[in-house]
Amino acid sequence: MKYFNYIGEDKLEHIFYKKPQEFDQNSDKDILKYALGAFLYIPANKYNQIYKSVVNQEKEPKPLAICLEDAIGEFGENEAIENLELVLDDLSKQVFCKVDKLPLIFIRVKNQDQLKRIKDILIKNKDFITGIIIPKANGALLETFISILDSFDLNNMYIIPIIESKDFIYKEVKETYFKGIYNSILNHKERVLGIRIGLTDVLGMYGIRRRREFCIYDNLIATSFIEDVINYLNRDEIDIPISAGVSELFNMDDEKIRQLYIKEIELDKFHGFVGKTVIHPKQVEIVQALHTVSYEDYIDAKDIIKNYNSEIGVKKSASGNKMNEYKPHYKWAKKIINLAYIYGVLNEGVDYNELIKTTR
Repeated sequence: MKYFNYIGEDKLEHIFYKKPQEFDQNSDKDILKYALGAFLYIPANKYNQIYKSVVNQEKEPKPLAICLEDAIGEFGENEAIENLELVLDDLSKQVFCKVDKLPLIFIRVKNQDQLKRIKDILIKNKDFITGIIIPKANGALLETFISILDSFDLNNMYIIPIIESKDFIYKEVKETYFKGIYNSILNHKERVLGIRIGLTDVLGMYGIRRRREFCIYDNLIATSFIEDVINYLNRDEIDIPISAGVSELFNMDDEKIRQLYIKEIELDKFHGFVGKTVIHPKQVEIVQALHTVSYEDYIDAKDIIKNYNSEIGVKKSASGNKMNEYKPHYKWAKKIINLAYIYGVLNEGVDYNELIKTTR
């Protein structure tokens, strides 16, 4: 995969100071963990949607999560698993495209019993399934999933836990559960590729859903939950990116929805999130574009890393509009360099809108 590979060479030269680089599921984990970007969820029973998303990778690369959980109706599990097997079989036979052109593919399973049920499917297709997504995860469930995968001899398959249950919301128990998942992630950090949050489920506990007039950061329940997730899990010793929550509002032709979505992604980034779950292709281009690195940030990041162990601790930035403090800004700088490798660095004076224009 390589982001923005649908843009012609001349346009790439105009937009990028440093072009995005290729990656795949075998890339170094320290690179791959920043590469999930716009993570598209598709129900496992929607063969045609999965097909279109795979063959469309040349135009719009993005990781895929094939979902066997909430996206499947109450009585649709059997059909969904049969369809998953068919889809993966066709992928292995290169019906859609060559295997080396496949996106990062993840399977979101319902529970541990379902994981055991699809054992043979996972083993057969292990070479191009990047990982398993655990909905409503907690520390004990993470340990169980890893143990099951190890028993399948799939100890190279990544895990992505989704934090979205009441255990992480209710004040009387949330500290215990956050400590539990913190310890489990820390113990298995080499297996955990990313951490995701389920804002739809969190709001749903209180009978709330998004509205087109508001950004998610306008909601007190959501911001309280986000604060806890960042506080407990965005730690140096864990060093695993946390992805921002999904929005079900996908009509990006509605300018109000579009601008609010852009604002939300900017706030996601400001709060330390990397990437965002998406449910519609129209959201993909915006999320990917907003994860490119500005020229100013890239030059600052290089300066900070270069001078981290120097005799000075602070220096005016190359742009002359702020101070680079080497110790407190070092973690930020490392993240910027990794994002630059995946999403590229924009030319001076160019912003993300140039990328969105190429797809509209």
